[in-house]
Amino acid sequence: MNIDAAYIKDLQIFMAVVDANGIANAQAILNKDASTISRSISALETRLGLRLCERGRQGFALTAEGAVVVDETIKLFSSFKTFEHRIEGLGGKDVGRLTIGIIDNIISDANCSLDKAIGKISTYFNNRIHIDLIVTGPHDLEKFLLEKRIDIAVGIFENRHDSITYAPLYQEMDCLYCSPENPVAALISSKADQTAILNLLKLQKFAARTFLNEADVQDAGFQVLGELSFTSNLEAIAFMLLSGQFVGFLPAHYAQRYVDAGKLLPILVNRINRVSNIEIAHRNGEEATRKIIGTSLDIIKTT
Repeated sequence: MNIDAAYIKDLQIFMAVVDANGIANAQAILNKDASTISRSISALETRLGLRLCERGRQGFALTAEGAVVVDETIKLFSSFKTFEHRIEGLGGKDVGRLTIGIIDNIISDANCSLDKAIGKISTYFNNRIHIDLIVTGPHDLEKFLLEKRIDIAVGIFENRHDSITYAPLYQEMDCLYCSPENPVAALISSKADQTAILNLLKLQKFAARTFLNEADVQDAGFQVLGELSFTSNLEAIAFMLLSGQFVGFLPAHYAQRYVDAGKLLPILVNRINRVSNIEIAHRNGEEATRKIIGTSLDIIKTT
């Protein structure tokens, strides 16, 4: 089988469609119209002699053969990355591309010094390094590390993968909040006792981050009897809390803007709070084999 440039391009388009869960969702990512994307996938299917996916009004779904092609394509692209990484350091150049993945909304945390670290990394390599920064959820950060789409990840990792090394960076304080329109806010304003507030809290709808695996619900210190709603990012939780219909944890640094504006109210801060560990992660052993990775890790950890 001849793996030429057109073949690689069709594979890249196919993988983008898989990641986006459909052609329509992939159009903005690829900056291509639906017909162009569909023709590319059809060309790939013809080349392989396989039906890779079902696509149409019924939605997008991989075939069994398509799932195998996805797995093998990940391995293929990973091998390309390995080649690129090995070559970039030949001759002592130690320059190339560094891709860092982060979770959303950590920029407002005074403990986060990633901006300064990026500047130091660029300076260390005499601005001969190309740095990419992407924002996504913790699950995707680990997935992208394993697929060699990113080199370093900064986030909250409740799960652990044997092929990834994790190290602590700093801790983020989370507090429980509601809007002034929530019934709990009225009790707080009336100086009600803690028991009364807790009893009402138990009945409220609770918004939580999916990737925490309900750790925040458990850390509330009481059994949540109301409806639980899960979402993947802080902005979505903030919208739910601001609606007045939900209570939930937010990082204190992120929520402060809404507290200052009178749109959110902290609930029993001294009684109810939790700590999230912000960690840095990378593929096992790469800090020793790639100077870009090793040096960047050291800079981020010590900045």
